[in-house]
Amino acid sequence: MADTRRIRRTSAHRARSRAVVAVAALALLAGACGDDGDDTEASGGGGGGDDLSITIETPTDGAEVDTPFEVEVDPSVDIGEPDTGLHHVHLYYDGETAEGDYDLVYEPEFTVERDLGPGEHTIEAVIANADHSLTDARDEVTVTVGGGAGGGTGTTDATDAGGYDY
Repeated sequence: MADTRRIRRTSAHRARSRAVVAVAALALLAGACGDDGDDTEASGGGGGGDDLSITIETPTDGAEVDTPFEVEVDPSVDIGEPDTGLHHVHLYYDGETAEGDYDLVYEPEFTVERDLGPGEHTIEAVIANADHSLTDARDEVTVTVGGGAGGGTGTTDATDAGGYDY
């Protein structure tokens, strides 16, 4: 009789041990396959996961520029055209992120050719997924655009030739 109890206890102990191992394995599997916070469908080797970041290297915050001017970004992932599956960068100007008006950046260096007009402007760089959905990785600088070569303003005031009064 004593042998029977011992066998039953041993079998029950093994069953509990197997259950614990199975639960631990499922927990590890769920952690490995769980949501990592990155909404990327296909990164194409873009890297990063949920640690995406971007820095606007040039121009620096507070810089004075004339149009056209160069913007250099330093993203934490490879960037390229959307059909490659890589991330890319959207450049927004003056807080217009909701308007959908942006420049597409596929390489770390980009020439801004749009007519921003003289004065202070903000430039925001946001890493986008290949499907153009935005990530939380962003950086912003403020620049002052001068009236230098190619920096046509697109507006005229009463003191300019032509006498337009806006």
